[in-house]
Amino acid sequence: MSGSSTAHLRADELDVEFDHLYLRHYRDVFRYSLVLLRDASDAEDVTGEVFERGLRSWRAGRRPTGEPLPWLLLVARRIVIDRGRRRRLVRWLPFTGTGSTGHARAAVDIERMEFWVWFHQLATALTSRQREVLLLRYQYDLADEEIGRIMGLSEPGVRSLASRALAALRNHPELTR
Repeated sequence: MSGSSTAHLRADELDVEFDHLYLRHYRDVFRYSLVLLRDASDAEDVTGEVFERGLRSWRAGRRPTGEPLPWLLLVARRIVIDRGRRRRLVRWLPFTGTGSTGHARAAVDIERMEFWVWFHQLATALTSRQREVLLLRYQYDLADEEIGRIMGLSEPGVRSLASRALAALRNHPELTR
């Protein structure tokens, strides 16, 4: 087998490996981006850009040393921050429940949408950073160290932020009934 055939095969293997990563984490990156941006269209754009950058890094041999999810979420966060800087104003629009992908799943989507509308109302008691830390901790089950790397906080800072967020939720009228 010639050297170029071997390199081509290796590139194909990398692409297949990255395809599995994409399929496993697309929804995670999209949800995280949605929490940060609160706009489904912008979240889709950011998610696409995350995986575009990820594939380029993957092919260049710059892969994460640990689990890939924190790496992908850090890339997403950086893209969101960069976009905000370019616009000079990050738009925090209320979640509208858009983004359904088909009529066959309408009943399931309505149930999910109702949850997200309820969650949005509940989350208004939290700051954007509090929402972000709770998502990373409880939705993605990341360790405080990983959350700290993503958010640029120390581990005690992560714990403090999460603690304040949980206290705010405990005092929310929707949960104290």
